[in-house]
Amino acid sequence: MLRQVIGSIRESLIRWGDAAGVAPRLAASAVRRGILPLGFSTLATLRREGLSDLHWKVLGDSLVRFFRESGPVLTKLGQLLAVRNDLLPQAVCARLEALYTGQPAMPKRQLRRVLKQAYPSGSPFAEFHARPIAVGSIGQVHRARLPDGSPVIVKVIRPGMARAIRRDLNAARVFTKLFFMLFRRDRKSTRLMVSRALEDLAQALELESNLEHEAETVEDFRKRLARNPNVYVPICYRDWSRRDILVLEELTGKPLSLVREQSKEHPDVSKRTAHLALKEILSQIFEEGVFHADPHGGNLLLLEDGRLGLIDLGLTGELGLHERRHIARAAKAFLSRDADAAIRALLEFGSISPDFDLESFKTDVKEVLRENKDDILAHATGRTAKRKNGTFRLGELVNELIRVAGRHGIYLPPSTTLLIKTVVTIEGVARSLDPELNLVVTAVPIILKSLTPRFLRWSYWTGSG
Repeated sequence: MLRQVIGSIRESLIRWGDAAGVAPRLAASAVRRGILPLGFSTLATLRREGLSDLHWKVLGDSLVRFFRESGPVLTKLGQLLAVRNDLLPQAVCARLEALYTGQPAMPKRQLRRVLKQAYPSGSPFAEFHARPIAVGSIGQVHRARLPDGSPVIVKVIRPGMARAIRRDLNAARVFTKLFFMLFRRDRKSTRLMVSRALEDLAQALELESNLEHEAETVEDFRKRLARNPNVYVPICYRDWSRRDILVLEELTGKPLSLVREQSKEHPDVSKRTAHLALKEILSQIFEEGVFHADPHGGNLLLLEDGRLGLIDLGLTGELGLHERRHIARAAKAFLSRDADAAIRALLEFGSISPDFDLESFKTDVKEVLRENKDDILAHATGRTAKRKNGTFRLGELVNELIRVAGRHGIYLPPSTTLLIKTVVTIEGVARSLDPELNLVVTAVPIILKSLTPRFLRWSYWTGSG
């Protein structure tokens, strides 16, 4: 077996070139952090048997250290995994969110070199602040000013990221292949899910590192939302933007996280903002079919004129008309507590593994719905459900159903997991501004509108489907 493993890995390394220097480093870090001795099926078994949150948190902390040791590309991969709670337990995903902070800024000399290469004829900025206002694993954000005095935000990708992404992703593929050859007890379905997830994450990573793609997204959002009096998308300065540099209008307003902090002094503003944010994000999902997929309190602004400002459109989702109709049917089954219809909807969402156990899956889904039937009924009738340990959130319950699907070998496409993560995030933001807010009361009219024959015809002819 060892000879077979070595031969297979050698062939992969020859085929993938410079990944050869990275894969051993990944393996060494994984062993040091106690990750490699665990097979994916072992993780799945532990999830089914109910390992305590404390143990999952310890594993999550080990994964955080592993990703940080492995460089910026794998750190970004870890960030993308933080929203895939169909693949990992919620406690692990929560720990992986630490990867969003604590990234080092690129040296000033390196930054100057990037700007000089992008603008060989001279800088287009009358003023440029070298100290970044935000730093991520792939790039960082600066304030600047154009010659006409317009304040702008400049996002800069770290140099060499395109090559590093290809190298590290190839190394991750080699590492995954080695992992499965060493742990043959992992089911075929588990291997298939992990391989698909890696390729989906790779695609997302490559898109997010291409700022020309984000520039196109910003312009698309501006066009789609131009007639919406409640939302504003910043101008993209395409003449000064590049593949690794994005120049956007700087919006002035309060982040919703700051509105939340001031909610006691301005409760009416807080409540109005909560309903505005929730309504507009849900409208993007069900009416436009494209949506801001990272609507946390720092990426949504309350502008001075009362509109909702959208910033950082690096992560967006897209749903076709068929997908939106399917989601609406699933929501109807869920709110009516029709377990069989909810199960059918979950099965239609994703691809099913060869060793899928339908009866076991049905039992687990029905158990989740049974345990939460009173809370679901309260939401469906327009009341705010209360629990002993806090206010019930519908998004968290949907998340639990998705985790059940993942445990049973149902692989959900990225568009679905991104949608659910978006709904969970915006519900959390809105409820932090208005604890009495009810997601269903806001969502149902939007969903019903999106399913009317007139809207479906309009959506087809305008291309939003």
